[in-house]
Formats: sequence, C-alpha cells, structure tokens
Amino acid sequence: MRMIPMLVIIGGTGIAISMVNSKNKKDDINVLPFTIPLFLVAGGFGLYRGTSRQKASYESYTLSIGNGLVTREQVNTVRIAIPFNDIQQITKHKAGSFIIKGKKASDLILIPAQIDNAAQLELTLQDIKGITIKETESLLQKYPAITALATMGLMICVYALQNKIIVGIAGTILIGLMLWSFFKMRSNKNIDNRTKNSSWLIFIVLASVIGVMIFKLSGMSLQQH
Repeated sequence: MRMIPMLVIIGGTGIAISMVNSKNKKDDINVLPFTIPLFLVAGGFGLYRGTSRQKASYESYTLSIGNGLVTREQVNTVRIAIPFNDIQQITKHKAGSFIIKGKKASDLILIPAQIDNAAQLELTLQDIKGITIKETESLLQKYPAITALATMGLMICVYALQNKIIVGIAGTILIGLMLWSFFKMRSNKNIDNRTKNSSWLIFIVLASVIGVMIFKLSGMSLQQH
C-alpha cells in the first residue's frame, strides 16, 4: 500500500520526461491513453506479485535463540547466525522492532514488531546484552521514500534538461547513488535472493544515464565551439 503513491510518482515522472523530450507534442499526447492504462496494469501486477512474495517471506521468518547463537532464517534469504559474544548492540525502536548488530556490518538481524512472544523475546535479549532504546529515527529511516524521490528528481534533470552544468552534476550524483544502492542491496543479508538478482537490472538504467550524459554534454560542447 505504501508503494502505490511511489508507483504513481514514478509513472508520472516517466510520462513527463517523455513529453518534455518529445519534439512532436501532439503525437505524445495521443499515446497517453495507451501508456497510462499499460502503466496501471503493469504496476498493479507488479504490486500484487511483490506483496505475495513479501507475505510468503514474512510468514517464513523464524528467530531462534540457543546454543550461544541468535539465528534468523527466512525463505530465499541468507541465514544469519550471530554468537552471543559477537553481539555489539541490541536496539529497540519505539514501534516495537529490534535490531541485533554483530561484529561485521553484514551481521544484522532485523526483528519485526509483529513477531510472536515479543515480551518474552525482549526479556531474553535483555539477558544476552543490554537493550538500547531508540526514541528517534534518522530522516531516511523515518521517510524511506526520500531516496526514491531524490533519484527521480535527478533522472528528470538528466533526461529533461539541457543545461550542461546541471546535467553533469545531477548525472554524477545519480550514478553514485545507483552504485551505492546496488552494493548496499547485494551485501544486505536481510534482502531475499530474488530481489538481489533483479538488482542487476540497475546497470541497464545506469548505461542509459551515462549514454544520455555523454550525448548531451558532447553535443553542448560542440555547439559552444
């Protein structure tokens, strides 16, 4: 449900970029009755498939504590096992979720607030290591859609604008953001394998962004000479 507004924004941005770049606005308007329904159908189908996959993933979530280990297992997701002695911090958020951090950055167990026997779990975790209560969240944690909106804004600058400086700056930031997102996703053990595999598609978008930047920057440079 949270993804619906984001899908609308992404689809609207794509259509806006297409209209701005089109030299024949009349033809562009004529394709909108086909583009919009196609976007709605594709977005709805993707949302349904994604929700079904997430539901199956959440329902398979298992947290085991014993034999000196805290272990998280989940379908199509890498198993995480953190020894008690390697636990660096246990954080409880005000919404009721927990985060267990190990020695490595990738050793991170996310425990949703909806987990069964949450009260007993908190007592058990408290015995293993003192729990840190986190009352506030960072801006990105509180509003995760900010990154997606920033990405869409940068894409608009690259694809729709002609100013050399803006295209260069926006494109460079966008490339860095996309590469950072890719490596963060690949190293995150809490993301399922199917989502990780689909992350390789980002290089298609990356190639498109680089191609548009080269075309626009070299074209503007030629015009100046």
